[in-house]
Amino acid sequence: MNNVAIVGRPNVGKSSLFNKLTKSKKAIVSEFEGLTRDRQVGKTVINGLAYEIIDSGGLNFLKNNALDAQILNQTNLAADEADLVLFVVDYKSGLLPDDQVISKLLRKKDKDICLVINKVDGVSDETAKLDFTKLGYQQVICTSVSHNYGIDSIVELIVHKLDGIPISNEINDNFKIAILGKPNAGKSTLINSLIGSDRLIASDLPGTTIDSIEIEFELNSDKYILVDTAGIRRKGKVTAKEEKFALLKSLESAKNANFILLIVDSSVGITSQDQALITECLKSFKPLMLLFNKWDLLNQYEKERFDSELEKFNLNFGFIDNIKISAEKKTNLSKIFKKIKDIRQHLSKEYKTSILNKLLEDALINHPPSISKGLRPKLKFMSFVSKSPLSFKIHGNHLEDLAPSYKRYLDNYFRKALSLQSIPLKMIFEASDNPYAHKAKKISTGLVTRRKIKNQLRKKLSNKN
Repeated sequence: MNNVAIVGRPNVGKSSLFNKLTKSKKAIVSEFEGLTRDRQVGKTVINGLAYEIIDSGGLNFLKNNALDAQILNQTNLAADEADLVLFVVDYKSGLLPDDQVISKLLRKKDKDICLVINKVDGVSDETAKLDFTKLGYQQVICTSVSHNYGIDSIVELIVHKLDGIPISNEINDNFKIAILGKPNAGKSTLINSLIGSDRLIASDLPGTTIDSIEIEFELNSDKYILVDTAGIRRKGKVTAKEEKFALLKSLESAKNANFILLIVDSSVGITSQDQALITECLKSFKPLMLLFNKWDLLNQYEKERFDSELEKFNLNFGFIDNIKISAEKKTNLSKIFKKIKDIRQHLSKEYKTSILNKLLEDALINHPPSISKGLRPKLKFMSFVSKSPLSFKIHGNHLEDLAPSYKRYLDNYFRKALSLQSIPLKMIFEASDNPYAHKAKKISTGLVTRRKIKNQLRKKLSNKN
């Protein structure tokens, strides 16, 4: 017994309460309603015991559209999983018909329910409770989440009602996989297909997912955390404050992940936006794989045209693995984790300095760096720096004069030699310190200066004669 579900209408403060209890910013908070849709799961630790907190989407029975029906289904699942339900209402709005409908739904589940009256500012608790006595709850807590009022009472209730799970001192080694892509590329559908349940709301409407949702998943005794993210649009099209925050959270999820799966809608093709996303992901130096989704929707001609586009695409991004899948029909999904497992094995390796220096020597023989400013950069030796990100350091002289094209050559050479498919390589170039650099005189090579030097030499020669 350690699950707490937070349920209520839109914009009553559920996500704010979730963030307070979990001491995080996992849930997006805004004055606009309807931003939480999928179940957001987090943990709170109280006196060495862990409790699971579930945030749910706001229930709106007036709109009655397909998306709200899915949100209701997700909220029902959250309440079913919970041992304690925090039913949140808004004091400022008063008791509304939707509150009464939600109350009836919760009572049918025979759960331990506590009514949380939020946004109680400037009035006594007794006054705030008057409007909601019709609901008939014995457990009632008045709060103002934005001012931290009443949070301690909720924490005490959780400790009193639930057992909690003792915190293990073991490090959480779950492999975190962030799933990125444009809106409506099939990210939520992919996760639902992988875990075998409708854990996330999947819709044909773009922008259905707003929060970044983490879901624990186990396959063949390997533990993973799948992170569903909001669809990323072009920056010029991102206008709403909430969408900008969702974009930042998606990119942050990519930086915090161990692996990135980038989904491309193959029925649309590889767009410039997809390529911009790939470039952004590579900046995080995380292993990356491309999934070309909705492959089943293409006819033979469209598949051949896509393959032709892919050949051109591979000229720049050929080192990134790709798989053609159908998330809805579960086609080729087993190949994803086979490749992830292979890449993880490469990531666990440590590379001996002797092997790296032999590769560096071969690379220099095959193609030495070009002369710059009258000097040829000298690459002396190479060493292994870290696994995550996979980093190598090259030491030498005049490395600041290495051309960007030569750095790309070294990157491609080492990746090919070490079979680093889908793994971005971080190359660090460190020039050796010159012990006499502080004694060197700065000599300008301008025309006037050269004439002065020549005149001084002539004077010295004339004086000797």
